[in-house]
Amino acid sequence: MADRSDLEAAAAAGVINAEQVAPLHEFLATRAVSTPVAATIPALPGEENLRFIRNFHDVFLAIGILLLAGGMATSIGTIVAGSASPEQGTMMTGALCAVAVVVMWLLGEFFARRRRLFLPAIAIVLMMTLFAIVAGATLYAGAVLGENFETSPTNLEAMPPELRVGILLAMALAVITPLAFYLRFRLPFSLGLAGAGAATFVVVACLIANYEVTIGALPALYLILGTLLFLAGVAFDARDPERATRLSDNGFWLHFAAAPLILNGAFGLIGQVLNGGQTSTAGMIEAAGSNEGAAAAVQASATLVVILVLGAISLLINRRALIVSALLTAGIAIGALLNAAGLGAGALAAATLITLGAFVLILGAGWHSVRRALLGWVKPDGVWARIFPPEQPSTA
Repeated sequence: MADRSDLEAAAAAGVINAEQVAPLHEFLATRAVSTPVAATIPALPGEENLRFIRNFHDVFLAIGILLLAGGMATSIGTIVAGSASPEQGTMMTGALCAVAVVVMWLLGEFFARRRRLFLPAIAIVLMMTLFAIVAGATLYAGAVLGENFETSPTNLEAMPPELRVGILLAMALAVITPLAFYLRFRLPFSLGLAGAGAATFVVVACLIANYEVTIGALPALYLILGTLLFLAGVAFDARDPERATRLSDNGFWLHFAAAPLILNGAFGLIGQVLNGGQTSTAGMIEAAGSNEGAAAAVQASATLVVILVLGAISLLINRRALIVSALLTAGIAIGALLNAAGLGAGALAAATLITLGAFVLILGAGWHSVRRALLGWVKPDGVWARIFPPEQPSTA
């Protein structure tokens, strides 16, 4: 940033007017504060650069925002505890949470729009979404359900229509709030959060519409929704194959939201085929600890195949976010395999961590070399290069 004395010297030399010295100095000072440090560092072509954090100051501000939100939530609980009736407490909760939403939005105007601090903005949109969901649900419950709120059944099959609408309203706010935040502040994380909220809304709506059918089709539904989010991420990636703009960040968070849905859907379908029912991460742990070691080994082996396929897709589209989201389930699958071999608890944990760590290190160390070998057929200026960005020729 230019020193004020330099600007005054420029004014004395007639380069700029004397009236421009003060506003120009303030403008340059603002730029120095708001420009991320990472933006001054040359980015490697094709890499997934993390642009949502500059330095520890951002972490400090994000912690402050979370503490503020926690303090507001505690204050709301304290105030509501002294209400005269449950109905009054419900309405008061909704009103105070709506005020908290406004407070979070105003913080977004300062930190997200004016200062362009992405990590604090992530904390803001997360807290604002939670407050919005609670505000919508409690205001609806107090205004529509009234005295029937506490006696309303929680069984989805016997749920009254009014309560179903309230649940859908709350889930809709999980989509609308981060989407509105994205449209206003262009925060890529909020687009991924809106995508995850949309998937949740669809699942809840299907459960409310037909609980038994949806439970049976839940793995397929997860897989479909995850694939749609994945394709949305690919669409953003195709517009920025160099991974250099906000479009790439949009794709990153959509991929991050898509991976758990794809994995859980695939694992559920594997469980239906092998066991005649659903499976999940928790179910895999239970199966691995049971006496059915052979079945657990087969299931874990099939799971590892899915993870390897996802890893291959990650390589092709140059997105590590997919495989990172799969690490937890990969560890459980490896643990199930080793448990079937009869290893003890300590040896099981050690072997699982070593295997998983070795896999990540090998994949990370050979990432560019493997991509270069797999994508030799892709022309840098071709259509496929937007989806499968080729590696730069090796300079070694």
